[in-house]
Amino acid sequence: MNPPRPATEDGAGERILAAAAAIFASIGYDGARVDDIAERAGVNKAMLYYHVGDKQQLYTIVLTSAIERALAALQAAIEPVESPSEKLQAVLRTFVRFGSENPVFIPLIMREIASGGAHLADEMILRMAGVFRFVASLLKQGVDAGAFRRTDPLLTHVSIIGATFFLVASTPVRQRVASIAGVETGGPTPEELAAHVGDLFLKGLEVGAKPKPKRRARRRSAEFPRRRKNND
Repeated sequence: MNPPRPATEDGAGERILAAAAAIFASIGYDGARVDDIAERAGVNKAMLYYHVGDKQQLYTIVLTSAIERALAALQAAIEPVESPSEKLQAVLRTFVRFGSENPVFIPLIMREIASGGAHLADEMILRMAGVFRFVASLLKQGVDAGAFRRTDPLLTHVSIIGATFFLVASTPVRQRVASIAGVETGGPTPEELAAHVGDLFLKGLEVGAKPKPKRRARRRSAEFPRRRKNND
């Protein structure tokens, strides 16, 4: 069953979602108060309850709407490309761009991961599964085309999500580490971050020529030197 949607008259619904997302991301589900969300959105708390429902329903709407936008962006991203490798790179760019353009989404997801998904309603799990099926289908296309080697699709999906989202979320810390270590990072763009992750993943996924095994040289002990033929 789909979660209820807030009313959008005069932009109230959008303000409620934006306020809720910011507060949930900054202090988590347990710390968030409906009074604070309503005040930040500039609406009456009674109006919020009437149009949205309780805090759990509001939390579910915030997350499901974000996932729906992400899935729509993924579907649009792979339309212009054909090869499995190009599609995967397009998916990576979309994940990085989505995380960069929706800065409260990654903290929300990371909080849920840390809590074991304590506040994830079934509607959210269904949408997360939809994104997984999308990526799994892309990986299968690559395997069927002989471009990708066979891997665990769920582990690969989570690895891709984890790598891209962590790179985006860790930007402030990464910049401080680089500054203290005296490393020039150049402030990589979302596209450059996606290209970096894509290069690593594609090298692991793409089917290539297997290196020939090296022949191991026979080692002889000093106690047993090579015997010479006696020609005397």
